[in-house]
Amino acid sequence: MNKRSLTGIGGVAVVSALLLSGCSAASESTVADDCEPRTGVETVKEGVLTVALTNTPPYSLEADGSISGIDSDMMTEFAAEECLSIEFAPYTYATAIPATEQARVDVALGGFYRTEARAEVVTLSDPLYLDELSVYSEEGFSTVDELLGKTIGTVEGYLWVDDLKNLPGTETRVYPDSLSLAQDLKAGRLDAALDGYGAATIATQGEDYVIEVLKEDARVDSTNVPSQTAVLFDPANTALSDAFNALAAEMREDGRLVKILAAYGLPASAAEVGDSRLI
Repeated sequence: MNKRSLTGIGGVAVVSALLLSGCSAASESTVADDCEPRTGVETVKEGVLTVALTNTPPYSLEADGSISGIDSDMMTEFAAEECLSIEFAPYTYATAIPATEQARVDVALGGFYRTEARAEVVTLSDPLYLDELSVYSEEGFSTVDELLGKTIGTVEGYLWVDDLKNLPGTETRVYPDSLSLAQDLKAGRLDAALDGYGAATIATQGEDYVIEVLKEDARVDSTNVPSQTAVLFDPANTALSDAFNALAAEMREDGRLVKILAAYGLPASAAEVGDSRLI
């Protein structure tokens, strides 16, 4: 059993106006004049990698004026390799996808699952890591049957949302981000919260909640095969996504990816993604 707290999400600032406008919130770094890019990719804004950053710890978040999280750490390394500074703004899942599709940003981060619907409108990176559907609660719920008749919550954008809404006699509330979900559980407005394993790990640090991977159940399809995650790229810029995929493959091979996952509470097995698939 894993016990963790809500305090790990502290310090994340989301400016509501920026969620809609996509205006840049901050610039991540400056680049040395003598920097030699690995491939010399083009971006929406010359010399800058523009990022749609969703507030979904531990995949992506803002911390101390910089991007942080698993996806962010990988993208920061990529930007450094390409001699690009990073400019980012907070987005929701719902706004990040069209911003990427319309080339208003170069990339969107947030533990996005590789789905057929998303692949039709944006370019998905190669699979980065696995993220299992988990439930955290005081009681240690681990099965669908234990959730029936309860008030449960999850985050918008996940594939399991509709399945949870269809559970008989169960009220499913959907939140814009993991922080809002965790706060309502702590306030006693929910019996259980369902999120990706990484997000659940962050949300339960220091609190008396138990994390369990939701056991396989035909009523919730996402329990059968762990979802592969990706970052989203401007569909017109295949050179950019190809360059990132090449670096990500190196990070998997030499163990850097496993180290990043471990830093955010995910097991090494999360890096074992298997063959690419869409759901």
